Amino acid sequence: MKVIITENKRDRIALKWLDNNYGDLKPFETEKYPNYIFYKKGDEVMFEYNKENGVVFINYDDVWSFFESFFDMGYKQIQNITKLWVEENYNLRVSTTKMYDE
Repeated sequence: MKVIITENKRDRIALKWLDNNYGDLKPFETEKYPNYIFYKKGDEVMFEYNKENGVVFINYDDVWSFFESFFDMGYKQIQNITKLWVEENYNLRVSTTKMYDE
């Protein structure tokens, strides 16, 4: 069964999903990568923030691919929703988001 929802409602559901699953990530910095802040859930990095250019690299396996498969979002849509979420929830200046695969 296919359910049709508006884009606005889908975005609200996606933001809520991010809040519920990744709203409490712990920041981690290391001398090896001084320009980055890593946001982790347990031992796994969910996203990396580049302090110099504001680019956020989103974990593909756990986050980005979920938006592709469950929400049927394209690359640009995922960029928009993840950028908004990171800015609002982690108070970071984000220029763009990109996926990364470990």
